[in-house]
Amino acid sequence: MIVTYHEARTRALERALAEDPTLLILGGSLSLPFNPDDGLAARHAERILLPPISEFATAAAAVGASIAGLRTLVPVSTSSFLFYGFAPVVNEAANVRYLSGGAASAPVTFHMMCGSRRGGGAQHEHTSQAMFQNVPGLRVIAPGTPASVDGALHQALTGEDPTVLIDHILLAPYEGELGEKPSDVSAPVLLREGPDAMLVSYSLMLQRCLEAARTLAGEGIEAAVLEVATLAPLAVDELLDATARHERLVFVDESRAAGSPASHMLARVVQARPGTHTRLVCSLDAPAPFATHLLDELVPTAERIGAETRALIGA
Repeated sequence: MIVTYHEARTRALERALAEDPTLLILGGSLSLPFNPDDGLAARHAERILLPPISEFATAAAAVGASIAGLRTLVPVSTSSFLFYGFAPVVNEAANVRYLSGGAASAPVTFHMMCGSRRGGGAQHEHTSQAMFQNVPGLRVIAPGTPASVDGALHQALTGEDPTVLIDHILLAPYEGELGEKPSDVSAPVLLREGPDAMLVSYSLMLQRCLEAARTLAGEGIEAAVLEVATLAPLAVDELLDATARHERLVFVDESRAAGSPASHMLARVVQARPGTHTRLVCSLDAPAPFATHLLDELVPTAERIGAETRALIGA
């Protein structure tokens, strides 16, 4: 079945609400205000709470409820809003299992929109995944296709790990195949074959890699595309296996290069196979501008990904 990313996300949350009567949503819709209303608030009003605007209080309440036995989901909307609620996420949810000797856990999910929405400006276009991936105890997932957002929500809302689900506003209209069962997003997934190079990415940049690969194919360059949706904990062995047949790898990330998920992946690959030829394509180290023509100079585009791939293979 072919669906849009937005439709797949709505279907996954609808399924979760039907299957788990303890699931409680604190903060409204995963869609609004950026995508069309998914209708979940109207259909499940008794399961969706709209607390006063206090990110710290909402995050703390969700973590506490999850420890007490409820399954909680917090739609954060813009990821930088959670900076005001950082402590409950990174200091409580991530640590309660370890501090309690395994007696307690916090199966809470924080869903947030990260990255450039084109015109959001420096305060609203953070790539917060680079921060959260460095917190032991948190699962960080950043899907880039309808199948992977379906699998990501299933894993987040049925597992026992506190999860940060990184989403992207601009992914909503992208279409893809949705299987009958949620896909496994814990390990890398090969989306396209190609012997000349491999493009490795996640979230919106995955779609730009696919676009770049299609353009390169028209020039006689066949590039494989690998999705790594689970950023933490990174499935290192599976990543090494998935990239083993390629000597030329391009790692693409909307984050800034320093401490980015892509730089971590690149480092693990080069450490295991020092002779691998690599490129790291990230956003420039500058705040996001309001002007979209300047944003295209900051954030990786399909054209830039293609250019880096050509340079890597000497084409």
